[in-house]
Amino acid sequence: MNCVIRPPLPQDLPALLQVERACFPPQEAASEEALRYRIAAFAGSFFVAQQGDRIVGMVNGCVSNAMAIADDLFAPDSGHDPLGENQMIFDLAVHPDAQGQGIGGALLSRLVEESRIQGRRRVILTCKREKIPFYARFGFENRGISASVHGGAVWYDMVLVL
Repeated sequence: MNCVIRPPLPQDLPALLQVERACFPPQEAASEEALRYRIAAFAGSFFVAQQGDRIVGMVNGCVSNAMAIADDLFAPDSGHDPLGENQMIFDLAVHPDAQGQGIGGALLSRLVEESRIQGRRRVILTCKREKIPFYARFGFENRGISASVHGGAVWYDMVLVL
């Protein structure tokens, strides 16, 4: 893996939108407004992967006391509590051109480590069935089908107890 993991800058927004749109169908992808909000609000909970001068991936999510990701958490100002006990992950995305290099794992590990430093109790995410083995390699447990119906997909609740 030849990249730098760092917090996002406001000027990264266009590149982050490109990554988001390359990785998710329109009904699941975060909007420009949502990513702009996350860059500003999720300090310590948003990291980007940069190769040379190109942004190739990101991980982000709010902090909350919720025990699962509900669809309403995706809306700006809807549940982010910087003092919450759980780190939620809304987005782990690596541009298809850069996949298979360990970047997703590096981003995930960075956010998990930051969650430990901040004293969080859990890292919580939802994923599609085919991604369950990826997250399980990092210690996440599958808690079954999620109540989330974001984008019309079937999601699985995954939890890492810290």
